[in-house]
Amino acid sequence: MRALRLIPLICFGILLPAQAATPEERLATGEVLVRPLKPTDGVGVAAEAFGIVNAPPEKVFAVVEDCARFKEFMPRTKDSALRRMEGEARICFVEISMPFPLSNLWSEVRSVSKPLPAGGFERSWTMIKGTYSRNNGKWTVQPWGADGQRSLVTYRVDVNPDSMVPDAIIRKAQTSSLPDMYEALRKRVASL
Repeated sequence: MRALRLIPLICFGILLPAQAATPEERLATGEVLVRPLKPTDGVGVAAEAFGIVNAPPEKVFAVVEDCARFKEFMPRTKDSALRRMEGEARICFVEISMPFPLSNLWSEVRSVSKPLPAGGFERSWTMIKGTYSRNNGKWTVQPWGADGQRSLVTYRVDVNPDSMVPDAIIRKAQTSSLPDMYEALRKRVASL
């Protein structure tokens, strides 16, 4: 008889949705959290993504800062190069492969890196020229965990490609590709 009284409680417990995990718990499981943002002037794409990389910030930032090697591991990156140095700034070139019949997108950006006061690093960029009317963003790599041997990596982008593709489709493509970019970054860091 007691077992029969427990059946509704067990069934009820199974049917209740699991409590939502906190962002920290989701990050700890390897999930990449993506948050759409409002693009400048309401046109183009803007998003922010967060993910954990199992390496200290110095190691992760060395990969994020080396724009010349993006073609070796970043998804859809056909070509990349460090064009020149201008004082502390790197002038970086990146070409992104687009599906047929669209033309590839490219940009040359001014990239500046700096240490963060609380630890970690930031690399921000602004467009100089390219097939975008706007391409700005930044990578932030901060210590994560009690020992600081992992990194919280934040990627923020605000772009407006010169393309015939509607903004809604570009936004969907950009935000859905961010987890792949984090996976590529993780693999690259692990391989070094």
